[in-house]
Amino acid sequence: MAETFKKNERLCSETAIELLFKSGRKTHSYPFLSVWLKRDTEEPARILISVSKKRFHTAVERNKVKRRIRAAYRTSGKFPAGYDVALIYIGTGNENTNDLQYAIKKIHSCLISRSENP
Repeated sequence: MAETFKKNERLCSETAIELLFKSGRKTHSYPFLSVWLKRDTEEPARILISVSKKRFHTAVERNKVKRRIRAAYRTSGKFPAGYDVALIYIGTGNENTNDLQYAIKKIHSCLISRSENP
């Protein structure tokens, strides 16, 4: 079965994104800055992937990086249910998929430890 990035796993709502950045907590794991917020529901985690236009000038470059991040997210395991997470890419673009997977796993373990010890 193909691992896909489903619609209910994407953070799209402007109000939810605004709430995430206003009251969310930050975690840094190079090449990501992650902002996360625990929701009251047990729905799957919703993810927002952001790549800076300042670092990657063309849409082709930004989309390529986002595609690599989504692939790394799918293969490294899902975040715990009930979280909104923004992955803001602050890298240079030279990181390979293993580096991205390692950083996502590190953020994942941080969320798990925070959910067990609030």
